Amino acid sequence: MTGLRRAAIFEAWTLILLFGVAMPLKYWAGIAQATSVMGPIHGLMFMVFVWFVIRSWAEGIIDIFGTLRLLIGASIPGAGFINERWLRSQYEEGERDAL
Repeated sequence: MTGLRRAAIFEAWTLILLFGVAMPLKYWAGIAQATSVMGPIHGLMFMVFVWFVIRSWAEGIIDIFGTLRLLIGASIPGAGFINERWLRSQYEEGERDAL
């Protein structure tokens, strides 16, 4: 679960940097290299995040609705932080249930 939470945070930050920094630099300042650098970084982080989501679903850590929630949230800038908080609450509930 820790890997999934970290992947959610990294994916959220790279999406915000892509939309909030790299794309404005490309379209407003004419610096196309910004998206050439940030795009692949975000793409890699997104793929890592999807891998963690699928793995967590396959292991039964999250259900199908949690999987859909995480994948939809990954396409909305800033929603990755909300997903991370939700994952943290799920983890804490699981810890309490185990006691």
